[in-house]
Amino acid sequence: NGRIINLVQVINPTASDWDLLVVLRLTSVLYSLGTLIFCYFLAKELIRKPWWPLLPVFLLANTLMFTFLSGGVNYDNLVNLLCMAGLYFLVRVFNGKDFITNSLALLVFMCIGCLAKYTVLPLALFSFIAWLVYTLRQRKAIFPLPTLTKGQMALLIILIFLIGGNLAIYGYNLVVYRSVLPSCADLLQPAQCDLSPYHARWEKHGLPQKLSLIGSIQQGYPDPVTYFIDFWIKDMLTKTYGMLGHKTYYPAHIITFYRLFYVGMLLLAARYWRRPSYAIWSAVFIILAYSLVVFVTNYKSELTNGFKHFVLQGRYLFPIIGLVYGLVGYTQSRIKNRTLQMVVLALTLILFFVGGPIKFITRYEGVFSTWFLPR
Repeated sequence: NGRIINLVQVINPTASDWDLLVVLRLTSVLYSLGTLIFCYFLAKELIRKPWWPLLPVFLLANTLMFTFLSGGVNYDNLVNLLCMAGLYFLVRVFNGKDFITNSLALLVFMCIGCLAKYTVLPLALFSFIAWLVYTLRQRKAIFPLPTLTKGQMALLIILIFLIGGNLAIYGYNLVVYRSVLPSCADLLQPAQCDLSPYHARWEKHGLPQKLSLIGSIQQGYPDPVTYFIDFWIKDMLTKTYGMLGHKTYYPAHIITFYRLFYVGMLLLAARYWRRPSYAIWSAVFIILAYSLVVFVTNYKSELTNGFKHFVLQGRYLFPIIGLVYGLVGYTQSRIKNRTLQMVVLALTLILFFVGGPIKFITRYEGVFSTWFLPR
């Protein structure tokens, strides 16, 4: 975003703050449009039946938090685009398509994503693990590698610079600060750190000392399993199909239907998945592994602030949402009973349409009318 501002100011030195805001918002929309396009490409790699790859795109476009995030000024839209593109090229590798080009493209997009936001690091790691396992399993068919084309050489050169950039940031941090990200105290004076809104929130709501797992349970706080089942799943759904930003909107009753929807998808997957491909199982692995990282991070945060539920946001799962919706489409496409398949599809479309644009229209005057421009 900063470089976009610099570019606009070079082109138009008299651009006002309002002009810059409009440009940044339009840029975010373009990022999200690209995310939807790559979501379709990814779905086509996971789902081999015609028309069904459109379903994941519909689900993503009607995910309320994704839609509102798309019009905001943030890094998430760029990160979502990079992750969706990287996962698309990863699945292409698993489907046996041009190993070198798609592998290089995967690494390029993941490296850019890591430079954009450090939360992409776990996704890059799990994607690399899945890629490495596939490569080792298929080594006889893959190796020896053919001579690189000019396009592949260009990708390799770009990748080398990107890896160098990541090492310059995260490698340096690990060596000097013993952490992927240094703390504020490692970089700034205490008086400067005190100005941080995160520090102010900790001063107001944080605990004097972080709770231990056993200590938190002894004080009546939920253990990880109870927290996951009774709170975390519902909260993630609420903040994915609701909105959390400078203002909030949390739908109540409809979240129950989203929970039932995903339970239903799990049951249908258990019933109709027959010998899924490596790409499908890799998608499952990446979803579970990345979700576990987000969950553990959230639970550690709760131990710090006494389970006041700060920094819990559904958008933190958006880097893998393309895989989630891709598996939803894959599952529904595998249903053998045509009548059941059409009923499930109709209920899915109704749920996401009602939870998306219809929800916005029906609640506009009461909730959303003051969110955008002063009246």
